[in-house]
Amino acid sequence: MTLNELKCGESAVITAVGGAGALRQHFLDMGVIPGAEITLMQFAPMGDPMELRLHGYELTLRLSDAEKIEVRPAARADTAAKPAPPRVHDADHPGLGQGGRYHTKKTEHPLPEGTKLTFALAGNQNCGKTTLFNQLTGSNQHVGNFPGVTVDRKSGVIRGNDNTLVTDLPGIYSLSPYSAEEIV
Repeated sequence: MTLNELKCGESAVITAVGGAGALRQHFLDMGVIPGAEITLMQFAPMGDPMELRLHGYELTLRLSDAEKIEVRPAARADTAAKPAPPRVHDADHPGLGQGGRYHTKKTEHPLPEGTKLTFALAGNQNCGKTTLFNQLTGSNQHVGNFPGVTVDRKSGVIRGNDNTLVTDLPGIYSLSPYSAEEIV
C-alpha cells in the first residue's frame, strides 16, 4: 500500500521511502522515515496535495510524491494515545555565558577585541526571519504573510554593534537543498 491510498483520518506506519536522489533525500530530511507513524488529515479542495501529520507537525505532499512512499495500516496499539513520559527532574538553566555564573576567568577563551561576530537567520519559510532582521539592523526589507518573499540573502550590521554581521536567508525545509530556489 502507498501513502496516497490512505483515507482522511487514517493512520499508517511508513515501511519504505522511494524516490531517487534528491527527492528521496528531501523526504528523509522532512522526517518521512521508515517506522514513523503518519496520519492523513485532509486533501486540498482540488484533491491534491494531501495534508499529513507526522512527528507532531503538518506536512503537505503531492499525490505523485505520496505514491513513492510505502506504508502499512497502523495497528490500533500504534494509534492509541500514549501516556506522556514521566518527568525525570526539573533542572535550572545552566547559565553558560551569563556573567561567570558557571565558569571562571582562567578557563575562558574569549574572542580577541574587535572580532566580527557573524549570525545567520535560518528557518522555515514565513516564520519571521526578515522581521527579526529588520528589528536587529534597522533595515526595511519587504516582508509578507506568505512564503517566498526573501529570495536572496541580505546582510547587515546589528544596530549599536559595529563588529557584527547578521544575514537573512530564504526559508528552508532542510539542510539538503532539493530545488534550485533552496540553494543560497
